[in-house]
Amino acid sequence: MDSIEMFGLLKQYGPLVGLVIFFIWRDWKREEQLTGRIVKLESDSREIILPLVQKSTDVIARNTEVMERLERTFEKVNSDAHQRKS
Repeated sequence: MDSIEMFGLLKQYGPLVGLVIFFIWRDWKREEQLTGRIVKLESDSREIILPLVQKSTDVIARNTEVMERLERTFEKVNSDAHQRKS
């Protein structure tokens, strides 16, 4: 909204309507800026956090596999030790 339109509204409807329009315009601009910030932050989160979560999930899966192999090995060693004692 340019100043000529604003003065026309002020002349036609008075300063209170002009103030209301100004505050609505100001808040609308603020909302646009905040929306842009939120979109950027969400994008950054997706670009940074999602790969980290994927890497963490892969590491946890590999660690789980290793722990399962170790458990099977320990069970076999324990079983073999009991058979030798018998």
